[in-house]
Amino acid sequence: MVVFITIMMMLFYSLLFANTNKELLGCGVVDSINPVEKEKRAGRKLFNANCASCHKLEKDMTGPALRGVKFDSLSLQEYLNSKKHQPTFPQLSIEQVNEILKYTKG
Repeated sequence: MVVFITIMMMLFYSLLFANTNKELLGCGVVDSINPVEKEKRAGRKLFNANCASCHKLEKDMTGPALRGVKFDSLSLQEYLNSKKHQPTFPQLSIEQVNEILKYTKG
């Protein structure tokens, strides 16, 4: 009976918050996310997965600091897949590169 009530409550919350900027994280926990923060999260995740092993935003590491890098997304994607940059990142789409650029601009 407790399981049934829990499932019904989760369904109720998901319907209640379906058309808002809130996301149901599970177990009835609701996270309020504005669209700007959602964009930053996507860029941060991509940066951490692909860039953070060699780069920081504010200081040089193996690679240079990337805060405010002066590239457009097409030029950066071409550079990331050239022999000048190692390793290459052919898996990143132009949209993903653009998300990373948005994140690095702060």
